Amino acid sequence: MKEKSIKLNAVLNVMKTVLSLVFPLITFPYITRVLQVNAIGKYDFSVSVISYFSLIAALGITTYAVREGTKYRGDQEKMNQFASEIFSINLYATIVSYILLFLALMFVDKLKSYNIVIGILSLEILLATLSVVWIYNIYEDFGYITFVTFILQFVSIILMLLFVHSADDLYKYVIISVISSSGSGLFMFFHSRKYVQLHLVKKPPLKHLKPIMIVFSTTIAATIYISSDTTILGWLTDDYHVGIYGTAAKIYKIVKQVLNAVVAVVIPRFAFYIGTQEKDKILQLGRKLIDYMVAICCPAMVGLFCLSKPIVEEFAGASFSEAYIPLQLLSIALVFAVFANFFSNCVLISYKKEKIVMFATILSAVINIVLNFILIPRYQESAAAFTTIIAEVCVCVISAYESRKIIKINCTARNLISTIIGCVGIVICCMLAAKVIENQIYLILVSVIVSGLVYAVVLILMKNTVITDVLERFVRGARG
Repeated sequence: MKEKSIKLNAVLNVMKTVLSLVFPLITFPYITRVLQVNAIGKYDFSVSVISYFSLIAALGITTYAVREGTKYRGDQEKMNQFASEIFSINLYATIVSYILLFLALMFVDKLKSYNIVIGILSLEILLATLSVVWIYNIYEDFGYITFVTFILQFVSIILMLLFVHSADDLYKYVIISVISSSGSGLFMFFHSRKYVQLHLVKKPPLKHLKPIMIVFSTTIAATIYISSDTTILGWLTDDYHVGIYGTAAKIYKIVKQVLNAVVAVVIPRFAFYIGTQEKDKILQLGRKLIDYMVAICCPAMVGLFCLSKPIVEEFAGASFSEAYIPLQLLSIALVFAVFANFFSNCVLISYKKEKIVMFATILSAVINIVLNFILIPRYQESAAAFTTIIAEVCVCVISAYESRKIIKINCTARNLISTIIGCVGIVICCMLAAKVIENQIYLILVSVIVSGLVYAVVLILMKNTVITDVLERFVRGARG
């Protein structure tokens, strides 16, 4: 029963990840054509501003609450008290966040033209607090979250098609996006009574604050690292450049999220082997995962680079065609981002080296901000994309270097060579397809199919262990 529960939770987590991608994938091609560049830029800049205040409200509560709350699952009275203390801290932090946001909107001239959009988006801060998602994680109830998310995203898509028809409907779109991303908060708050009885604690114990603030310090750096490009770009230029960059960044983040899902699946098993000190299994699993990441991430990077222009024009429309240059730059960051995720979350955090991850993230955030202020005034969205490459490389190099001090996990040489040759084949296929096919959709489809087949053939001929492993699994599945 426990094994079935674990498998079910894994499936539900995958579904949550898929659902988080569904709304932007379905809606963004429509929204970009309806709202156009400037309105999209205004929305993206407002989202980046809200992310900092959301961070203040959230602190490091979810990570800490899940880690500590599992200890009280068998004692309802202690669980009620613990959950109430954590929720109260979260609520007080939310109030502080809203006060700071109000002051910023009152006194920062740059934000005054964004007041309405930021005001609507600020509902996400309160809804995130009410969602008490950490309670659901403690009790491993992923089914309810997945169900509510699906319903709200389905409703949001219908609302968008009914009410968003021009750039004048920006505020309607912002409201709908809040419903899609955070509307589940209200339902989750009331449903949480199934597990705990929450009450306000006027003076929560200080023992919770220190570990929460340690997690918070890392989260600050990560949020700055993710959002500073858009914020600084909007501050130093205008909505048009933010809209162009935001389009490239959305495509990049979708691909990055899918690739990181490969790593996320393996983290629990990797941490288990580390806990049981099974070094041979750690090395075996680590080497296999790196081989898979190389075989998947490298062609994804090369393919996205080669097809960036038709992807942008089909995904967002011809008015966003300039976004292909920052997308090409961001595609280079893909491999570094995924490997940084592996070395940080799989290795360093599993070995309780959180301080190294915090240092790498903070350093990268500082470098990112400094370079953005230097380069954006001259190179706009291309500079924002370039600084992302630098930041991802920085995190990756530091994490990899520190990880190798603990355990040396290497890629198989034959797999690396065959992947590089296969990627050359992808470039050739995409270049030839671009010369003979004018229709953008056909160009993307033909390039992906043909280059994918060429890549697979190269890996098979050069006996890449990843492709042979996949084929063996497929044959066993067909026979079984």
